[in-house]
Amino acid sequence: MILNALSADEASRALKQCCGAAAWVRRMVDARPFADVDSMFGASDSIWWSLTREDWLEAFAAHPRIGSKRDVEQKSGTEKAWSEGEQSGAARAEQEVLDALARANADYEQRFGHIYIVCATGKSAPEMLAIARARLANDPETELRIAAEEQRKITHIRLAKLLESHAMSTGKITTHVLDTARGKPAGGVPIVLEKKGEGGFREIGRGVTDADGRLKTLLGDAPVEAATYRLTFDVAAYLDGAFFPEVQITFAVRDAGQHHHVPLLLSPFGYSTYRGS
Repeated sequence: MILNALSADEASRALKQCCGAAAWVRRMVDARPFADVDSMFGASDSIWWSLTREDWLEAFAAHPRIGSKRDVEQKSGTEKAWSEGEQSGAARAEQEVLDALARANADYEQRFGHIYIVCATGKSAPEMLAIARARLANDPETELRIAAEEQRKITHIRLAKLLESHAMSTGKITTHVLDTARGKPAGGVPIVLEKKGEGGFREIGRGVTDADGRLKTLLGDAPVEAATYRLTFDVAAYLDGAFFPEVQITFAVRDAGQHHHVPLLLSPFGYSTYRGS
């Protein structure tokens, strides 16, 4: 689960792209670690429905108005890309429909005091216009709950996009240990992976080499980012009397999308390493 591996600041920035309510973001960060994706969605829903009206309005206000190209253009980065995708039905609409959507948005905001929010994914502009007109007949309290449900759906979609985007763009960090004195893989070597941040190195993964001397799941769900990393090999756990009972290898990742393989060639009195593939 990518959100479990991020620092609090990193998780906050990622989650803010999914929902603009600061209270929801803060409580989602605090709710980690999530056991699985279903647990993440469950926490999201539970936190969302426990928020105040003001929190909901804050989340609504983070969205561009339906059919407003200007509002979409004011966004940037991931939020802009997601908004464009979600409102693709409006982007293809004729000007007459867009004008009608603009009037419906204005009427809606005047009646309810917040922007018209609808889960736009997969909906055409005429469909979203019809929904807006129908919802204008609701009383304010009923409409607030309906809008909150639409925001909940949007948040689910964006959380799924967040997980997917990291899965597609994240590189790998792997290692293996070779016992050069015996000419065979070194199985059973405990390894810790750390990433350097403002406060120094922080552990982000650990494991033990398998019978082939490899550790393929060192990072787990943690993302590879451009940063300085450190591998610590507990050589003493594998080799009694080793001159170097612990080996640390510090390396820099500049392209986070690549596979970084950092092997250790080990003997009782020395070691070496290199950038593998």
